[in-house]
Amino acid sequence: MGLVLHGVWLLRQVGRHDERRDDSVLLSFEKTTALVTVGAYRFIRHPLYSSLLFLAWGVFFKVPGWTGLIFALAATGFLMATARAEEIEDLRFFGQAYSDYMSRTRRFIPFIY
Repeated sequence: MGLVLHGVWLLRQVGRHDERRDDSVLLSFEKTTALVTVGAYRFIRHPLYSSLLFLAWGVFFKVPGWTGLIFALAATGFLMATARAEEIEDLRFFGQAYSDYMSRTRRFIPFIY
């Protein structure tokens, strides 16, 4: 939960939120006009998705079973697809700055992936 709150707070405080950003598919707090590269975003591009990934796998490891495994694998697949779609949008909006950011950060897990 802390990672989610931290990520949303950074998007609001550092991301220079602008409701006029013409991206109807984005939630209000996602309509940033500045690339956020501090805090958790210094190490991973998707801290909000990471927290969901950790939750899904945490539930599985707490009570291992086929149902939990299927849920964790499905959540992983959906989060990876969502992160990739968001990265395409961010590349379109932020351009080379986001491409450079991608080259120095990981998607979900600091220093690993």
